[in-house]
Amino acid sequence: MQQRRWRALLQTMLLAVLCGGLCHAAAQTGTAPEAFDKQPEGKRLFVEYCAACHGERGDGKPASGLKLKPPALDLTRFTLSDEFIRRVLQEGVLGTGMAAWKSLPPDELNAVTAYTATLGRDDRLSAQERVASDRVLREAGHRVYSVHCARCHGDGGKGDGPDAALFKPPPADFTGMRPSFAAAASAIVEGVPGSAMPAWPRLTRAETQAVTFYIRSLYRGSSRSLPIHSSLSRHPAVAQQ
Repeated sequence: MQQRRWRALLQTMLLAVLCGGLCHAAAQTGTAPEAFDKQPEGKRLFVEYCAACHGERGDGKPASGLKLKPPALDLTRFTLSDEFIRRVLQEGVLGTGMAAWKSLPPDELNAVTAYTATLGRDDRLSAQERVASDRVLREAGHRVYSVHCARCHGDGGKGDGPDAALFKPPPADFTGMRPSFAAAASAIVEGVPGSAMPAWPRLTRAETQAVTFYIRSLYRGSSRSLPIHSSLSRHPAVAQQ
């Protein structure tokens, strides 16, 4: 009897250690435990269904060298909400090479969604490159956004501005996708080939930084912690820590 109690106690301790290890690993990667569990299957599905366009790492660089216009999204440069990923997978994106995957079973849809959400890498404004405080950047960015961006992207950033229906692909929904500072600045200064997103080279460095800061504030997805990517291309309007 005593031996059984000791055996049960040992099993309980082992389970606690295992769960603690999984939670620690999930915390290190910024991924919830349930998403952590789905990553191997999600990665397999991503490689099978998505890598031909987005590349095995999600960086938009497939081994085949496939070139699309607009280019396949570099998923490493965006924080994407689960809801946003699931909607894109189920509905596709008009005017792009992103097809709808309506035949995916729910468990596969959930697995590839959870894995895709882990691919993003964020960056930060350095103290040296920052032109103003958060409050000033947000206020100034809102003014620039209202003048130059809202007609397409909408007042709330959902891609539902009064001119949005004129374009395929549709304007980006910033409530479900948050670009890194570098990705946003690149799109603003250089435009996005194959889309209606024009270049805005006449914006000053301060205006570009401010509107980039404001655009990122429109994100309404989960605040999962993503690792900081140290190899993002530097851009005059942004800097990384």
